[in-house]
Amino acid sequence: MNTYSAYALVSLILLGTATTLIADSPSDYDEICQCVDPYNGVRQIPVVIRDFHDSHDDFENEVGSERGIVETDLGSDGRPVYAHGDEGTRTTHGPDNFNQWYKNVDGVNTSINMQLEMTEVTPGFWQYSNSSFFPIDDLGFGNEGNSHNYHFTLETHLKFFYVAGGTFSFRGDDDLWIFINGKLAIDLGGVHSVEEKIVYLDDLAEELGIEPNNSYSFDLFFAERHLVQSNFRFQTTFELQCL
Repeated sequence: MNTYSAYALVSLILLGTATTLIADSPSDYDEICQCVDPYNGVRQIPVVIRDFHDSHDDFENEVGSERGIVETDLGSDGRPVYAHGDEGTRTTHGPDNFNQWYKNVDGVNTSINMQLEMTEVTPGFWQYSNSSFFPIDDLGFGNEGNSHNYHFTLETHLKFFYVAGGTFSFRGDDDLWIFINGKLAIDLGGVHSVEEKIVYLDDLAEELGIEPNNSYSFDLFFAERHLVQSNFRFQTTFELQCL
């Protein structure tokens, strides 16, 4: 079932608004954030991946594309805010379960720090693309009898310099939320097959409260929750930076 332009987007996260960071505190993320450029045309973006058991209520359960799982404003802790009560949604099962997705919870998940490598495929256009995105195979809780480790979340917090005319896009499954300047810019929530969204930042500038020639935060949250596919393609014209 059912990132380097994409990584460029990721760095949008915390330059201007400094609201939150990736692991359990801003200092945790600062320690692993190394947006190094080891050689021409490649940028490495730090991410935190949390592995879950397939028995978790929100994983390997109901299937369906869902918008509006999270609020449009990023939480004060730098994480998405669940927009529903205990009744849940089609693919999620209340705030207690959802609030475990992007926090370290003993016995429920285990966190793994990694880097994603974004490539400048043409001048000024960055991309991370992987149609078999299984970065933690045999890590964390392991594959649990499956051919891949299918049950994990990913987050990254970065910053970017907004230049007029810039774009970013995501194509993949399952859930994907991108916040710019603390505002929701892409909502591809739910357990679904491959979906794609292209954002022309100028079109959303007023809604996001941003203006060209300034730096802003960029927060990306992803979840892989179901067999048997995992796709992740992130593209952008913006250059990502660490916080």
